[in-house]
Amino acid sequence: MTAPPESLPSRVQRQQAALLAIGSNWRNYEADPEGAVRVITETAVAAVDVERVSVWLFAADRTKIVCEDLFERTPARHSRGTELLAVDYPRYFAALRSEEVIAAFDARSDPRTSEFTRAYLAPLGIGAMLDAPIRLGGKNVGVLCHEHVGGQREFPVDEQNTARYLASLVSLSLEHARRIQNERQLAQSFSLLRAAFDATGEGILAVDGRGRVIAHNQRFVEIWGVPKELLEAESDVGERIAYLADQCSAPDDFVARTDQLAAQSTDGDHVDLFELRDGRWIERSSRPQWVGGEVSGRVWSYRDVTQARRVEAQLRASEERLRELASRDALTGLFNRRFMQQRFCDEIDRARRSARPFSVAMLDLDHFKGINDRHGHQTGDEVLRAFADDISKRVRKTDCVGRWGGEEFVLLLPETPRSAALGVVEEVREHIGRERDALPRFTVSAGVAEFPADGAELLPLIAAADARLYEAKHAGRNCVR
Repeated sequence: MTAPPESLPSRVQRQQAALLAIGSNWRNYEADPEGAVRVITETAVAAVDVERVSVWLFAADRTKIVCEDLFERTPARHSRGTELLAVDYPRYFAALRSEEVIAAFDARSDPRTSEFTRAYLAPLGIGAMLDAPIRLGGKNVGVLCHEHVGGQREFPVDEQNTARYLASLVSLSLEHARRIQNERQLAQSFSLLRAAFDATGEGILAVDGRGRVIAHNQRFVEIWGVPKELLEAESDVGERIAYLADQCSAPDDFVARTDQLAAQSTDGDHVDLFELRDGRWIERSSRPQWVGGEVSGRVWSYRDVTQARRVEAQLRASEERLRELASRDALTGLFNRRFMQQRFCDEIDRARRSARPFSVAMLDLDHFKGINDRHGHQTGDEVLRAFADDISKRVRKTDCVGRWGGEEFVLLLPETPRSAALGVVEEVREHIGRERDALPRFTVSAGVAEFPADGAELLPLIAAADARLYEAKHAGRNCVR
């Protein structure tokens, strides 16, 4: 038995309330990725109006998916740990690999999901499934599964978009947990966020070929506050446009773009964006209506995207935070190796254009293993942090310092020949050689190389600095070469 369809306004209201709730509190979930997944499954149950929502992730060998969280609306319970093997469900796993969304309106007969009927769907009374992929780095790493208990059920496009958006939130939580920056996933989240808000109520105005009003909805009146007389069939078109333009921060531009859109006679939506005097942002689209091969009129739609722009700004701020996390070493707070490699490549390009040298220094804490062995790894970590703090304070604002790996650090000195760089690194060495309260004394050895004299590419340049570092080690340590 197919579930009765829910009206679009009702679905949109339900989806918007759920998405805005999780979007406005997302910062509270960033520090707790596991908790974020639980919130996402609970939100999905409300947004899509299903009984069960679960997050499944592929194992490393992609031979199975493992349930990270299952939320059941009744009795409001979370669980995890169930595994599904690809060898047992080959058609479903093939669909996961090849399809953007699995919308199984009749899950027991749909070839993509029918394999679950006997052992899973029938015992639990599940009649329909909506699965959205979870992606990281362009790769499908899991699935967000919505399960409708009852008969067959349609999942309209707006609900599929909502599922995609929620799946992108799962991706963001995984990305944060793994400290992996993935711009493509963030871009997808922006796109899915926009698609989710596309389902909100729009103000609609339909006009004939002469601009007379054929039909309008209440949302159009709410957005613009248009007097009834301007919506009558015989109302003056110019007066109506002037009324709308008067509410815009740039009325002349609004009129000019209105005329331009009205002159378009090709298929497809034509969209523009403008700001009202009261601070709201309105997205407008125009689509010609064809009858017998001729344009008979035009449908104008208006959507308040003020909240969407605010959320986009928040997401951009989150993107910047994630980018910063992805470029930093978790222990010391210095730039990590991946960031420094890119920074070196950028500096090589710049130095080639300007024909100016720069220097690279490799620094290694002396006898660091002995510190760990005698004092413990916690003290070793404190020494690394102390060194990172010291070197950050001693280098110039134009320099860039990062952790290369273990107790090895790297220093980039732009527009600095080796002769000058030796002095900078020597000052660092002398400073950290001093006694410290509560920490064992430690020293550092360093090797300095110059671009392009010691290497015109990244690898040879790093190798040259590393070779001089070992010269310093062999010279008795606690020195610069």
